[in-house]
Amino acid sequence: MKKKTLAMLLAGIAILALPGCGSGAEESAPAADGSEAADEKIEIEFWHCMGSSNGELIEQLTEAFNESQDKIYVKAVQQGSYTEASTKMQAALAAGEAPVVAQMEIGSLGVFADSGQLVDLQKYVDAENFDLDDFMPGLLDASYYDGALIALPHSRSLPVLYYNKDQFAAAGVENPPETWDELKETAKALTGDGVYGYSCPLDQWYYTSLMMNAGGTIYNEDETGIGFNNESGTAPLYLWKDMIAEGTMHVPSGQDYNSSEACRNVFAAGTASMIMQSSAQLKGLEQTCDFEVGVAAIPMLTDRAYPAGGSNLMMFAGHSEEEEAAGWEFLKFMTNTENAITWANGTGYLPVRQSCTEQDSYKQMVEEDPNLQVITDNVQYCAEATFIPEYAETKDIITNEMQKCILEDNYTPEEAVQSMADQVAELFQ
Repeated sequence: MKKKTLAMLLAGIAILALPGCGSGAEESAPAADGSEAADEKIEIEFWHCMGSSNGELIEQLTEAFNESQDKIYVKAVQQGSYTEASTKMQAALAAGEAPVVAQMEIGSLGVFADSGQLVDLQKYVDAENFDLDDFMPGLLDASYYDGALIALPHSRSLPVLYYNKDQFAAAGVENPPETWDELKETAKALTGDGVYGYSCPLDQWYYTSLMMNAGGTIYNEDETGIGFNNESGTAPLYLWKDMIAEGTMHVPSGQDYNSSEACRNVFAAGTASMIMQSSAQLKGLEQTCDFEVGVAAIPMLTDRAYPAGGSNLMMFAGHSEEEEAAGWEFLKFMTNTENAITWANGTGYLPVRQSCTEQDSYKQMVEEDPNLQVITDNVQYCAEATFIPEYAETKDIITNEMQKCILEDNYTPEEAVQSMADQVAELFQ
């Protein structure tokens, strides 16, 4: 649908509510003389996964969109964590009640795209010559599936190393570690008096980042099995086992997001000097910690590479042309340069457009918080995303085997990685 037809389509929407969980017609407020307003707004739902201050900001941006024009009303609905939102989305799709637009974790895109549930946005791009080249290449890559543009980059992140600058100074440590050897040495220097030098959740994302920094890839070139059934897969497990045995690594309690929250809590309490967490946690940690927070790249063994994380914005199929057109306008608004800067500054998520870094507002933002520049500088090392349908199950397999290896003394890294390889190979059979 061409952009110039959007206003005509929206103006002609019927008064009766349209079917579907994420859509419907909203009556306009009566005019000053008591008569009904001539135009009506089309209402669509937008599901998101942001909580706390990030959730407040996404609500504010949604409201800003609603106030920027008088044809569309977007209702933002928080759906819990990425995992919870994915489960709810699958149920909504089965019931034919999916929202028009949603923010979903990038690892789930392949499942939805493979089943034909996502709208190919290329038709809108072509209709108005929408500029895709401005998006960061390493982030836009994760918006395609089988050649179809099924999302736009939004809340994208990468794993980083946060460190307590005050404790570093007290221990006489000048710089954050760049290599695994330096990580172990620095953690030793910072451990003592109830403080661990390092903490990291037993999460597949952080294991995968270390694995990639040891030269591995999630899948082999043929995408028939894992690409780390070698030292690149075992080395991170030996690193963690060694640091735990030395008493320099703290293992947070809990699972999934609870474990990450526990990790951030020990960091904020000053009982862990370095932690691996998402770049999206930057602003929260800076606001929570009563010490100066530093940010550095994840230490590497042989390579510099990261599995980019976070979520994209996408549009789900099964809605009217008018609703899709409204959803496209909202997607563009949420990912334009100005709002991308606002989102990055308020959260710590990556600026998704190259033009962001050219704006005075972004330059001032980086000047006030140099940590943001460290994060932006590492976008270039984001590895190309893999969104085949088997990806979600692959992550679960990695998590289970990795945790078993770390928590059970007699389960070796070689056994864990081989088991990962065997189980993932079965997925492709």
